[in-house]
Amino acid sequence: MLAQLQHTFPEINEEIISDVLEWFKQDVEKAKDILTWLAENTTNLQQQHYLLSLSKHFGDKLEKKTISQIWKYYNQIYVDTREKLKEICATSNLNELKEENEFKMLREMCLHILWNILKHPKHIKYRQINKQALYNYLFQKYHTLSANFIQVL
Repeated sequence: MLAQLQHTFPEINEEIISDVLEWFKQDVEKAKDILTWLAENTTNLQQQHYLLSLSKHFGDKLEKKTISQIWKYYNQIYVDTREKLKEICATSNLNELKEENEFKMLREMCLHILWNILKHPKHIKYRQINKQALYNYLFQKYHTLSANFIQVL
């Protein structure tokens, strides 16, 4: 496998190819995909090492296209690219957390309405739920979770 990939990618160092094969547990198709991407985005051995390192570190969080764009934007400077990718990953985690809070609140709102209907089936119909009481209850919940109350409604 190593010899076949070396023949297919002569511009990529043998050490990089063996590292990629080891990383993907000898899966040749995945290795070819990464090696093609490395060949398209690097010119020398040091850049290949750096880009492979970025791919290993951020590949499960970001797409290769995003990593490539930032790599090129920062003129293939490893430290700058790595810091920007860390920043993007940190920001995306915060966005997911906010989104999770808003979904949690939507679920809570639906459960609150359903619980009131089930708790008092003869007295409360879905149109008879006190709108202001529901609003106050949910506003308090949103405030504790720091979710965007207006956006969810």
